[in-house]
Amino acid sequence: MNENHLRLKHFLESETIPKIKKQPKTFLGIAKQPHYENVLSNILAFYFNVGETHRLGDLFIVSLLELITEQFDETRKDFDGFSDFHVETETTTNKGGRMDLLLYNDENCIIIENKVYHTLGNDLDDYYNSQIKKYNKNNIAGVVLSLFPISFISHPQFINITHKQLLTRVMKNIGGYLLDADTTYIVFLKDLYQNTLNLSTKQMKPEDIQFYKEHRDNIHQTARFLNRLKDHVKKEVEAACSLLNGESEYLNLKGTTSNRLRYYESKANPDLMFTIGFDRLYIDNHKDIWIVVELKGDALLDRSIYNQIDFYAAEKQLINNNFYSESKTGWAHFAFKSYPYELIDFNDLRNFIVQNIEGTPLLSIFNKLNAFLTNHNN
Repeated sequence: MNENHLRLKHFLESETIPKIKKQPKTFLGIAKQPHYENVLSNILAFYFNVGETHRLGDLFIVSLLELITEQFDETRKDFDGFSDFHVETETTTNKGGRMDLLLYNDENCIIIENKVYHTLGNDLDDYYNSQIKKYNKNNIAGVVLSLFPISFISHPQFINITHKQLLTRVMKNIGGYLLDADTTYIVFLKDLYQNTLNLSTKQMKPEDIQFYKEHRDNIHQTARFLNRLKDHVKKEVEAACSLLNGESEYLNLKGTTSNRLRYYESKANPDLMFTIGFDRLYIDNHKDIWIVVELKGDALLDRSIYNQIDFYAAEKQLINNNFYSESKTGWAHFAFKSYPYELIDFNDLRNFIVQNIEGTPLLSIFNKLNAFLTNHNN
């Protein structure tokens, strides 16, 4: 063991590396719109509207007014009985600006400036002056709704409330509204709440950053070591294809740019292949290499034809039970076997893969499918 290996071994044995939790996925995140202000404003407008189909009534306005009155003392704002109000988005101001959200009736008005990643550069005076002619100043409340707290807002009639504060208060108050609510929009609301938590939570905690700063060189060396192992695995998986081919050369190596897998494609029937997956080696709850006999494209037009093949008992044990019932047409696993990393010979991975294809029913399954497809296509 060389000096670098000894240093890494000492580091890994003496330090507990923090685990960074992944944030839960949301529909807004999947749609690539988790942080768009106009999207979030439209969603909020929907939930603020007490007559909308969510049937959550005044949940959102009650929650917002609680937060407003906590920051404005009772002598400065009078929103008792704020009801029968209208909800508007993108309302034009005197100077041609646009207010993200405006909640108003004949007596009261709430101006909401929605900020996510953008800084507060808007003309709050313009927003306020566009409404003050209609209301007493005690009946107007301005809210800058931001992702993170804003330390200073120059306009005295505007306060700062974070998206997390608003949605957390909503979720705290939701109990009395659930019985009448439409469950579909409860699901959407939970997704909005999780999306808000995701946006409001930084990927790494301060203590994680400090750990990195204190152990930077060892962490980088560990990462480089892992990358070398990954490159080794890729090259060995590719070399296994050549060993399987021998002199017959019945396979083509495909997918060499992937960081997840390699394909050994049948030259006679390109819709048939071995797929070698190694991405799960690096996932804590898997840590294995998997070998699949895979079919794709035209080979899946009629799956029932493969019932004609006489597979013996050991082969049937590896055949995917769902193959004949699945309907996807792009690709399908016909037979599958995985190998946990404890059993893998990383020193001679190429021969390990070859042995676990040639020495198992995977090869005979592949050969039977190859022969069948050749006859069927002819």
